[in-house]
Amino acid sequence: MQIAGIGRVIFWSGGSLWIGQAISPSELHSHHAVQVSFGLSGQLQFRTTNNAPWTSYSAVVIPPDLFHTFQAPGKMIAHLFCEPESAVGRGLLTRFGTDAIASMTADEIGTHIKGLWHAFDSGDEDEELEQIALDTLFSLSGQITESPVDERVIQAIAFINVSLAEPLTLQTVARHVGLSTGRFRHLFVEETGISFRGYLLWARLNRALELGFSGTPWTEAAHATNFADSAHLSRTTRRMYGIAPSSMRQVNLSVNRQMTA
Repeated sequence: MQIAGIGRVIFWSGGSLWIGQAISPSELHSHHAVQVSFGLSGQLQFRTTNNAPWTSYSAVVIPPDLFHTFQAPGKMIAHLFCEPESAVGRGLLTRFGTDAIASMTADEIGTHIKGLWHAFDSGDEDEELEQIALDTLFSLSGQITESPVDERVIQAIAFINVSLAEPLTLQTVARHVGLSTGRFRHLFVEETGISFRGYLLWARLNRALELGFSGTPWTEAAHATNFADSAHLSRTTRRMYGIAPSSMRQVNLSVNRQMTA
């Protein structure tokens, strides 16, 4: 298995931070999240098809469901993900657009780069890195002017996230929020931009990855989130994140300085 990167992966409700040293390019992929990516020790490169030339950036915002791949061999990088239906996600999409990779200048993200790299290099706890990542996303999102997501969809997402070990159906979640199946199906897509089934798979994937990167064997992580097996989990991760989960090497906090020396 080729190693994709060496670093830390930290999940929170509705988002995650992937930070460390990139090694091999990702596969072409797309996902439900808004992605914010920084080169911490130099530029990173993206393209939206396998035949397109690579374009170099200091930092980018990538909207949901846009196919892309990246590379930054040997460079320190940070990927931040947040759900587009969140207030921060909507703010990012309002500011940076919804249909193409948006570039950010070094001036816009310099402080955020320093904060994330210093916390990672110092071996700070997950909670510290999470807070810096959240502060970064909030700062970059700017003024949020869009109307809020329908409360019934918010309730449905919360119900999904606490029920990932169960065989959830559209009918079950629709009943939970007091809607007919047809009305809930339409409302969910209208408010989130993704089907109920697609969102459920995305939520299960992130919970499985959170378990696996925390030390749970991948087969157990897959079964705990209703994947058929670890191979199914690996295929889904490659399709949505562009890497196999086992290709990401987690680092011990005490070796961070050795990695970035």
